[in-house]
Amino acid sequence: MSLQHYLQLAYKESRLTSAADLAAFQHVTGTLQRGRENLILVYGGSFNPPHRGHIDVLLSGLAPSVGALGIVVLPSEDFHLRHKVAKSHPEFFLRMERRAEIWAAIVPAHSRDRVWVWASTWYPFKTFTDALVRLTKADGFELAFSHLIGPDNVNPDDPLDILPYRLPRILVSNRGRHVATGFSSDGSPTVWKGFGEWSRCANDKGQAEDSDTVLWTCVGADGARGYYLQSAGPAYADISSTNLREMFVRSQGLDEGRLNQLSTETLLGFLAPMLP
Repeated sequence: MSLQHYLQLAYKESRLTSAADLAAFQHVTGTLQRGRENLILVYGGSFNPPHRGHIDVLLSGLAPSVGALGIVVLPSEDFHLRHKVAKSHPEFFLRMERRAEIWAAIVPAHSRDRVWVWASTWYPFKTFTDALVRLTKADGFELAFSHLIGPDNVNPDDPLDILPYRLPRILVSNRGRHVATGFSSDGSPTVWKGFGEWSRCANDKGQAEDSDTVLWTCVGADGARGYYLQSAGPAYADISSTNLREMFVRSQGLDEGRLNQLSTETLLGFLAPMLP
């Protein structure tokens, strides 16, 4: 059965029936499978603005070793973003709908059939996830949601404590940024509170992943599960949304009023050097 079919039912049950809401996932083509866990990643963040490091993390979540059915990009609410940037160039402020518009435009074409952008508020999101899990389970499918985050956002004392809602899975990808303190001397990720030791996953042939990408997994209480996608590819330690905001404010004189009056095409023009 197609994922899109259940997405439509869950969106409507969450009272997200506007043309924009329903159009957000019409390109998604995933198919649920019985006898396995169908994983949907939730890639949340401020994305003020999005950049190539964000896209690298997104694409790493679609790696075959992860086996994700799809990814929903979840820009943070405006009230949360205002609090976050209060002391770091608050004049550069893209409203939630603008960040969603930018994301919808920059997802690489070859991945758009597995990615959609949540353009509504956070409030119906839990209703949506609960509905989707229940609707698919009624038809014999096992579906689970997992956070997708970068290593700089991991709280080892409570890794599942991520806005806006706790999910039973978390996938950490260092494809966009490497944090050395996230790993032990033997090369495995550091142990999180409430979780067991990490195990290196095997691929479909029963062998460890190649040296370019290693997937680790650990198990926590109440069925929680953690994943760490360790990549040997380039990590953009020199790029961050904070640094980009500072650059745009100084070089372009951009502020909240102007930013949110510009067309999406013009915004993409400003961001082009920071995108793949």
